Amino acid sequence: MSKYGGRSAFDLDWVERWARHVNEDRVLPRIGRFFTARFVLGIDDTDYLCHVRKGKIEKISEGLEPSDMGYEFALRAPSSAWSKFSQTTPPPMFNDIWAMAHPLHKQLRIEGNQLTFWQNLRALTWMLALMREV
Repeated sequence: MSKYGGRSAFDLDWVERWARHVNEDRVLPRIGRFFTARFVLGIDDTDYLCHVRKGKIEKISEGLEPSDMGYEFALRAPSSAWSKFSQTTPPPMFNDIWAMAHPLHKQLRIEGNQLTFWQNLRALTWMLALMREV
């Protein structure tokens, strides 16, 4: 059980379904063709390491090993926030990562290499928005 409550629907199966949906998207290879990075998608107490190459998610692993500390950035939020964010029509303050990370709301933490994050922001936000279709 996590510190945020019970086990969520955001398990490895869900994250892998999202990754398949991302990889099937027709727009992302164009806007994400330079997006090659390793980033962490944190849901409650579980981290998913996403390996992205040219806008495609090549691999996802659950949990971080000591050798995985070379990721560029991390996006961490409770499952309740990801649940609202991934709704077809999200409620206010959950419609994008900026609203979730707002200092008054504090649902999302953005950690790590800000340069890599900013350079790939358009592709990343497109990728995350595809959660609404899973």
